[in-house]
Amino acid sequence: MSDELFREVDEEVRQDRYQELWKRYGIYTVVAAAIIIGATIAFVIWRDAQTSAREADSTRFLSAVVQESVQPDSALLELQELAREGTPAYRFLARLREGKILAEDGDKAQAVAVFDSLAADDDLQSTYRDIARLLAVANGMEVLSQDEVEQRIVPIDTESNPFRVTAREFLAIAAIQAGDNERAAALLRANQADSSAPVASRSRATELLTALGL
Repeated sequence: MSDELFREVDEEVRQDRYQELWKRYGIYTVVAAAIIIGATIAFVIWRDAQTSAREADSTRFLSAVVQESVQPDSALLELQELAREGTPAYRFLARLREGKILAEDGDKAQAVAVFDSLAADDDLQSTYRDIARLLAVANGMEVLSQDEVEQRIVPIDTESNPFRVTAREFLAIAAIQAGDNERAAALLRANQADSSAPVASRSRATELLTALGL
């Protein structure tokens, strides 16, 4: 009876610890990953856009970005038109911004659909398609099941992919949400052992494993 009581108390402590970590890191991880992804690609995409785009596309895109904070509906319409009519680089940028606006407006499912359409676009470079997959999950974690997250992210979890650490974090979060602690532990341990993983990612992996009692 005493052993059982201690086990129950220990389990409650771990659950409390996990909930605390989830509040600290759950949403933060998603947001931080999206920021990291954005910072990683911003220069490359912008450079490509400037190289290939007409001046008119640049003006339209910047105008829509400026409008986002004051007239999001107008900005969304402008971006959707640019995504249909613009040069390839600006079509991609416009779709990214469209997904961002939809997600911020609470339409997570439609935002995911926008990013999914980019991920399925064979005309895009593989790096851009991987970015779209990650952003679909980053903006749709609340509405995607574990299987849906896995379908989008597993192809990125390879040794040669520069986004593999972020991919594992998303996969681990989805596994934890689904109660699949064994899967989460394997992913978190992979990040612990990955010498290329940022220190913050390895620290989160360690704390989450401890909270899960693994």
